[in-house]
Amino acid sequence: MITSEMFCLAKYDQSEATVPLWKLMYELIHFDSNPSSQEITKDKFSQTQKDEIVNLIKNDLYKRGYTYDNFLSLDSNMQKGSRQLLVCLGWLIYHTKFIDKCIKLCLNSMSNKNKSDELQSLKYDLIEQITQVKRTNLKIRSRLRAIEQKKLQQNDRMSSFELELYQYPHLISQYLNELEKDDEKLNLFLFWNKHENIFWKWMESVLDQPTTTIENHDILYNIDCQNLEAEKQKFNAAIDTLDSALVQIQQLWISNDHRSSIQDDVSSIITSIDTEVSFLFNQLLNTNPSLKKMSLPE
Repeated sequence: MITSEMFCLAKYDQSEATVPLWKLMYELIHFDSNPSSQEITKDKFSQTQKDEIVNLIKNDLYKRGYTYDNFLSLDSNMQKGSRQLLVCLGWLIYHTKFIDKCIKLCLNSMSNKNKSDELQSLKYDLIEQITQVKRTNLKIRSRLRAIEQKKLQQNDRMSSFELELYQYPHLISQYLNELEKDDEKLNLFLFWNKHENIFWKWMESVLDQPTTTIENHDILYNIDCQNLEAEKQKFNAAIDTLDSALVQIQQLWISNDHRSSIQDDVSSIITSIDTEVSFLFNQLLNTNPSLKKMSLPE
């Protein structure tokens, strides 16, 4: 199971997120609503060579129209490229309408499970269908609990399915558990619908991240390291001056009984230090224009 922390790691291209994202991509491409098929897919990922999985995913995405070189050129050892995988994952979810597909499969499964013609005749959009199915689900669970507690008599109006459960009450708790799991899925779909815009807004920040990183690398690359070392030595000299000034302050403080009278001397020394450091810092910026951009607040 992939976590939100893994997505955050991928945003900053951390290697820890690479394999989990390859696995998630593999599972999305081979998605099957059958739980047993999902387990088989997970097992195949761990049993298949990495390069084979990478090539399979690249070929599949290429056929779907994802032809970006920065993804297709990723190494097959699954050690790098988590940010590119995250971007690709977002594209795949959007391009294939994956969430809508999952919702439809879930609704169809519940419709068949509940043996209800009412659900099959719904012509609402997906969210309205989810709301309607949740109501139906709640009614069915209430009926089943009544059957389980023997509050319904056999001569009450029951569907053929309810009559079957009435005759085999040990199946009721099992079916109730399935309905509760279905309700949890529906709640997750509603949660996604409510917060989907937040996810895509965050994905935009993922797209912006590589550009920012490259710009910072270019700034660092353009710095004259030899000149920077010379400026560093000047700063070290300024620090030595500061140490000397602090010694003078300490001596004045010890030798003067009227300590308030040395305030002007201390202020003069501090001003001198501040002027010297400011001069050196401005000189450093003037000789290295690329540093000005880095020093500006965002």
